[in-house]
Amino acid sequence: MKKAAGILLLLPFFLLNSMVSTAGEGEERRWQDESVYYIAVDRFFNSDRSNDEQVDVEDPQAYQGGDFAGLTSQLDYIEELGFTTIQLSPVMANAPGGFHGFWVTDFRAVEEQYGTMEEMRAFVQEAHDRDLSVVLDLPLFTAAEHPWLEDETKSSWLKEGVTEAPVSWLDDLPQLNMANKETAAYIKETMNFWMEEAEVDGFHLVSQTGLEMTEDLDDILYTTSVADSKEFSQPLRDVFAAPGAVKGKAVDNSGETVVQHLDGPFTGRFTHEAVENGQNPITRWRLGLTYIFTTPGLPVVYYGSETPLDDGGNPEAAPMINVKAGNEELKQRVEKLTSMREQYPAITRGGYEELYNDNGLIVFERSDEEESLIVAINNASETKTAELDHLDSGLQLRGLLQDGVVREQSDGTYRLAMDRETADVFIMEEDSGYNWLFIGFVGGVLLLFTVAVIILSRKSRSSEKT
Repeated sequence: MKKAAGILLLLPFFLLNSMVSTAGEGEERRWQDESVYYIAVDRFFNSDRSNDEQVDVEDPQAYQGGDFAGLTSQLDYIEELGFTTIQLSPVMANAPGGFHGFWVTDFRAVEEQYGTMEEMRAFVQEAHDRDLSVVLDLPLFTAAEHPWLEDETKSSWLKEGVTEAPVSWLDDLPQLNMANKETAAYIKETMNFWMEEAEVDGFHLVSQTGLEMTEDLDDILYTTSVADSKEFSQPLRDVFAAPGAVKGKAVDNSGETVVQHLDGPFTGRFTHEAVENGQNPITRWRLGLTYIFTTPGLPVVYYGSETPLDDGGNPEAAPMINVKAGNEELKQRVEKLTSMREQYPAITRGGYEELYNDNGLIVFERSDEEESLIVAINNASETKTAELDHLDSGLQLRGLLQDGVVREQSDGTYRLAMDRETADVFIMEEDSGYNWLFIGFVGGVLLLFTVAVIILSRKSRSSEKT
């Protein structure tokens, strides 16, 4: 796959298998029902100072102190944002300095910098009590000094060659040979270990190609190719990091789809890219988030995107999040979008049809047998208008993000006028007409207020004359 600036991702980056959990009233949830919050454990919240042996807050390449106790303490924060799944960076035991979690030395032990297995199990249980699923990153490579490299009996467990990745701490790591039956069996047993010991719900496999072990494994939510991660995400970042055209989404029936994300541990922060383009990152995030939450796919939001974090252009120096110092406007947009995905199944499971796309304004419809929603995203630097002529008569489009209402014109069309760099999601419903009772009430109050002001003004002038 090649990078194409100015267009959105058209072909699958991530291969998704089902992550099945039980939804309300016996309904079976599917992967596309989820909204994922991806946390780099070391960079989230330090709640236990007793495990800070390698912590050096002055060194961005060292541990910063995030731990399982810190994750548990911030579950209310994650729940309020409305996410349904928490994805964690690797929690397995790492070589010294492996703050990111990808220098695995023991696939079946927790990293002591994060706490104990008991603390991790407590975190997962607290998450489950809030109806949050927990997914673990599982690298299919090891630390450069893994004991297997010195064990002749394990020589067939490793591939020839090493990893290549856009961040230096993932370069030159030994790769697992998943074509080897013993290696594959070990990883399957490892997944069972974490599901039994910590009661996690699934896994995100990370490898050089992103294609290993995806067959017949319901416990794998999706896989990532570290070599191609930046190449695949960059087109989407290019679109929303500055005003410009938006190319619609390619949808097929192959059963594979794209994980929707704007940044992650291997790409650097979208916030910084927007700033480098001279843009307001809050505005750019609002548009990009609306897109990834309303188009077909699984939205994955990297921790701190809602604040929004800036890494200065260096993805290897991931900053700590300050949950109390974020941007309230951006948090509210995330809350509304996650709520809409839960409330309107047409967004997560419905069909996709592009209705309009010109000079930065894209309008598309998500619909199922029960409902239809219209999504309008104006990625241009000026007001744009689209006229929709395919809708039935007698409807109204009620905005869920900006609270506006679009009604049918005399010629039977529906006119969407979108201010510059704004987005809205409209639910299609029967036109309820104007609320004349409410309008009359408001008008009456304004009239009484005006009369009162006039009377008081006259009394004041009369008093001054006497």
